[in-house]
Amino acid sequence: MLLIAVEVRASAIHGLGVFAGEAVAKGQTVWQFDPGMDRKHPAEWLQRQPAHVRRFMALYGVLSLDRRHYYIAGDQTLYINHSAAPNLVPRPEILVNDEEVVVAARDIAVGAELTIDYGTIDGADRDRLAQGGSLF
Repeated sequence: MLLIAVEVRASAIHGLGVFAGEAVAKGQTVWQFDPGMDRKHPAEWLQRQPAHVRRFMALYGVLSLDRRHYYIAGDQTLYINHSAAPNLVPRPEILVNDEEVVVAARDIAVGAELTIDYGTIDGADRDRLAQGGSLF
């Protein structure tokens, strides 16, 4: 669940993006897993789902780096775009609800697009990026 005010609008990176609705200080927690808002499923759960759900999860879900779980955000987090020079980074040493948080890598101004390196949070995207593949 995002912990800051945001706006979803057209992105120069890809499709829609998430933009800061308030200033964010470096190190500030921007996202944390909230079981009331976000969902976590065992990896094998996805194989039992219809094709349209598997396609949706391929676009908007996150496969854990250990490939044991799929996560799906229940808010605008779905639209955060990838960047090789992101302004958000995961902090595996900080856990909330037994999951790592995401913090600002640097100060973020109001109106700036929020980005994260998908390879640092998603096992499938990490593999694609390592092989020189495209995410979009």
